[in-house]
Amino acid sequence: MKMTDLTFEKIQNYDPLNRRADASGMVTEWVARNEYGNAVAFGNTKAECQADARRYVASQNQKLK
Repeated sequence: MKMTDLTFEKIQNYDPLNRRADASGMVTEWVARNEYGNAVAFGNTKAECQADARRYVASQNQKLK
């Protein structure tokens, strides 16, 4: 598995009580999805999500050995 097998998506949720919410109460998060559309990595920023995705890819490649 490679990082290019994953798709990254920015999602927004309404949560006015979250400390990261903007003025309208929206919180932005990132998710990485595999080829089946399952969410496999998450992050508050794209960089955090990519780091989590790298860990996921490494663990999947480890299982294949």
